[in-house]
Amino acid sequence: MKRAIVLATVAFLGLAMAQGRTVNLLWSGAVTGPTSDVGGPYGAGIEDYCRYANEQKLIPNVTLNCTVRDDQYQNPITQRIFEEALDRAKPAMYLGYSTGAMLQLKPLINEVKMPTLPASAHIGLIEPPNNQYMFLPVSSYSEQVVALMEYINRTSKNAKIALVVNPSPFGRAVVDHARRAAQRLGQSIVDVREVGGGNLDNTALLRALDAAGVEFIIHQNVAGPVANILKDAKRLGLDKKIKQMGAVYTGGSDLIRLAGDAAEGYLWASSYYTLDENTPGISLQKQLAAKYNRSADILNSTNYTAGMLAAAIAVEAMRRAALRFNGRIDNETVYQALIGMNGPNAFKPGFAVSTKAGIEIDFTRTEQTGAEGLRVLEARGGKFVPVTEPFTSTLFRQVRNP
Repeated sequence: MKRAIVLATVAFLGLAMAQGRTVNLLWSGAVTGPTSDVGGPYGAGIEDYCRYANEQKLIPNVTLNCTVRDDQYQNPITQRIFEEALDRAKPAMYLGYSTGAMLQLKPLINEVKMPTLPASAHIGLIEPPNNQYMFLPVSSYSEQVVALMEYINRTSKNAKIALVVNPSPFGRAVVDHARRAAQRLGQSIVDVREVGGGNLDNTALLRALDAAGVEFIIHQNVAGPVANILKDAKRLGLDKKIKQMGAVYTGGSDLIRLAGDAAEGYLWASSYYTLDENTPGISLQKQLAAKYNRSADILNSTNYTAGMLAAAIAVEAMRRAALRFNGRIDNETVYQALIGMNGPNAFKPGFAVSTKAGIEIDFTRTEQTGAEGLRVLEARGGKFVPVTEPFTSTLFRQVRNP
């Protein structure tokens, strides 16, 4: 349902404690507008995990006041929401959203020392300068794309690749790293195209890429534009000729719902478990979606999983801060809790894959990516199934900085 800018405050969710205090947590993102097919389920995941945290008293003697706001994917609105929160009720932690807004807010976030977990996985958010207080819950977009290029290289040498990306900083985040990786692998980036959500007829795009000899299309986008391209490729008979794949926000059940059988064979790089896997996080996701009457589309969305993971990390950091600092939960103590979330103290909520036994979310002062592992999955028979074990991209670490 279309809405104006809304403030949906999940205030005193669950059973309020007779004695205790309130700690604030803020998320703003695209509940409506561009990329809302990601933002809507992501925000729902945060809301539901916050309700669960209060009901289960995950932070003893604390009620979590979890504020969810719609910024419509507009950077000025995001900026205003964040500044208002600082003025009125400073949150102990901020859960951000878009690449563009997070890049814009990065200097201010570091100035006020606000621990931040963005939905964006742009590697630039944790690169110098001013990179101390942002943390990526999972592998970056660039690592996901480079990992797909490594996967291509297993069976197809000197591949000709096109990048089709969202017309935004989010979409462009992967281009430079992909070009560097292609040089190392002997691949060719034949073309880079920007495609938004209004791409109802992609005939000209696909014909041009085919004429240029493109064998693989790698998408950095959200599911809607990718689904339209997949359906048009099938209609044109190019689905067997050009293999398509993409980073985390392009795939999952959202893509299959939108593309139908045209998604068959699509390769997807993701750090998240699927709904078919029996992990503590996925079991909780199913439980909470049923309890809070979420639709099947929300339940099945990887973006719902992603929102839950972000909220789970935030709640756990607050819980640890309270234990370590005599009940004090603020941006300073939460930051200390985050950078101590490693080794034997790693956090294991069961939403994301790991390359290390028993370790899922692993932050330090200098390593600001939590779940570094990812897998390549393939759409088969209406669901995504893993075709690799969890891994990290060695090549990405070589091309991360020029």
